[in-house]
Amino acid sequence: MFTSFARRLTAWYIAAAVALVVIVLGAFSVAALSLYVHLLQANVETASREAQAFAARASIRHQPFVAGATEFEKRARPPGVRIVAVGPFPRPGPPRLPRAFSAPMLIKSGSRELPPGFPSGRLGQPPRPSIVIDGHVESGDPRTVSLSGNRFGFALGTAFGTHLVRLEFLGGELRLLPDPNAIGNAATWLVACVFGVAAVAGILAWFSGRYITTQVLRPLIEVTQALQRFAARDFRPQPIAVAGKSEFDAIALAYNAASAQVAAAFEERRQAETQMRQFVGDAGHELRTPLTIVLGYIDLLRRKAEDGDERSRRIFASIALEGARMRTLIDNLVLLARMEGEDLRPAEPFELRPLLDDLVDSRRLLAPGLDITVALSVDATVIGNRDEIHEAVANIVDNAIKYAPGTPVRIAARAVDGGIELTISDGGPGIHADDRASIFDRFYRGTTRGDVEGSGLGLAIAKRALERAGGTLTLADDSNAGTTFVLRLRADRAQAREASATLV
Repeated sequence: MFTSFARRLTAWYIAAAVALVVIVLGAFSVAALSLYVHLLQANVETASREAQAFAARASIRHQPFVAGATEFEKRARPPGVRIVAVGPFPRPGPPRLPRAFSAPMLIKSGSRELPPGFPSGRLGQPPRPSIVIDGHVESGDPRTVSLSGNRFGFALGTAFGTHLVRLEFLGGELRLLPDPNAIGNAATWLVACVFGVAAVAGILAWFSGRYITTQVLRPLIEVTQALQRFAARDFRPQPIAVAGKSEFDAIALAYNAASAQVAAAFEERRQAETQMRQFVGDAGHELRTPLTIVLGYIDLLRRKAEDGDERSRRIFASIALEGARMRTLIDNLVLLARMEGEDLRPAEPFELRPLLDDLVDSRRLLAPGLDITVALSVDATVIGNRDEIHEAVANIVDNAIKYAPGTPVRIAARAVDGGIELTISDGGPGIHADDRASIFDRFYRGTTRGDVEGSGLGLAIAKRALERAGGTLTLADDSNAGTTFVLRLRADRAQAREASATLV
């Protein structure tokens, strides 16, 4: 999210920098080009005055037109000025003194009229006059030769107010104008400079923009990443370094303070849970011995009361039942406290099939009419603590026996990626939709439990045992009838075998 925003912000930096450079340099370029064109026009005016003086001296010397034009252009041609001499023209009467007049510097010159007496060059008429350009005699159409050249330069010259100067010169005509090629080349050079500097400015703006946006957005990016770690349940304190270069550092400081508070709260919670587990473990061990003694005396008294009245027998039977229930609850609490602590039992490979056979045989002894089917499609060697996994599977099977009495219980296993998948299903009433999210919580008992006795710790113990073995325990999305639990276990060997079913 912030990466794309940083890119957009950098693009704004580049656009602003390039636009500013183009505007500023464009204005300077226009001003420089205008000054250059006016300088060329001033050179034209100066050259026209020198041409008049030179023509006056050459007339006194009776210098021929071509020789005079060639000499003048070689001696007095200023830079950036085009000089075109056309002549001589047949002119009746006495020679006139040289004079000059100017006209706009036009791009198209086809509508210009020739001077009076200018020959057309048709058959039977004298040939066209000579044309002298840059000190060299050339051939061409004198009506257009002065306006040939860079059209872009002509357009810029016309836009900046340049004009053509024409004057009589030794019986011909001398034309002086700013060189359109020079104007076009200058404009092209200025445009290239503008775009070149704009490109350099864009590159510099990109680097500076990336640096600035990275420094400005760094606290936001690091806070976002830290919050994502929090969302992934990684609550380890990881303070964000604050450099003090951005106003967003306040967010990083606020996160650091909140992270410290969360870390302190989790530490307090960890200590409280450790103390609670220690208390439960100690209390469980301390309660087991006196409870066992009390239950022993109660059993002795119950046996002596068997010959007494019915009321005494019911009282002693109820006391014995509640005592057994209390002993089971204490054992489960101690077991859960141990599993949630740091007491990790060694994980060793063991065969899955013997574990299931032992579990089914023991349940068959308690309930002779129990219908349990074990179907294994693999011979698997499971990795984990055998006692804890046995406890987990036994709790789930016992729940199926208690909450779905008289229905068949199905245990199946198949190979999956990285291990095996064990499913335990029954045909009972199922688990209500409102209870599905909380069935693995401690002491939680669903709305469909009826009058079945229980502590609400069996599934919590099973889930914790599977997690300690690197596996998972989930409730499958089954139909309205029946309940199916899915156990994922690690295995270092899962060899396929023919499906077999054992009815116990």
